[in-house]
Amino acid sequence: MKNMMMDILDEALGIQEDEEEWKIKSDEEADWWIEIHEEKLAEIRRLKMQLENKINFYKEKLDKVIQEEEYIIEKRDGKLAEYFETLDEKDMKKTKTMLKYRLPSGELVKKFPGPQFNRDNDKLTKWLEENQMNEYIEVKKQAKWGELKKITDVVNGMVVLKDTGEIVEGVEVVERPVEFKVEV
Repeated sequence: MKNMMMDILDEALGIQEDEEEWKIKSDEEADWWIEIHEEKLAEIRRLKMQLENKINFYKEKLDKVIQEEEYIIEKRDGKLAEYFETLDEKDMKKTKTMLKYRLPSGELVKKFPGPQFNRDNDKLTKWLEENQMNEYIEVKKQAKWGELKKITDVVNGMVVLKDTGEIVEGVEVVERPVEFKVEV
């Protein structure tokens, strides 16, 4: 899909792939190369801005429709909740967590969710230790990579200790490509 979009964009902007293997041989050619590409980029940026404006226009329309939908749902549910409170519980299906009343067009459901627990893990862990409930304490061991990295070097794609040259296991070295960019 992306290639098709790029082909359409290339066609719209009149961009063609260079088949020959041309190389820049001087500062003048390099400067010329920047200039011609800046012209193409300016056109692409203009098109990009127009497309972003169109997207923003439709996002605003969508936001209005979403707000209207939310308003209608809120109004509908408010009136039905008010009606629900006037009904007799014996006409409803009842469980520990909800009451349900059936109508031909839908069901009215009142849920009673369980409590939410906001935990302070430090206090809770301390309390568990004080009460000898260690089976409910999770211990996590983890390498101090920031400190270990200071005493290591990368040699032939492996992490080794600076002092001994010993290979550190459990660390894979992934070389990243050099970045090049043109700043205009």
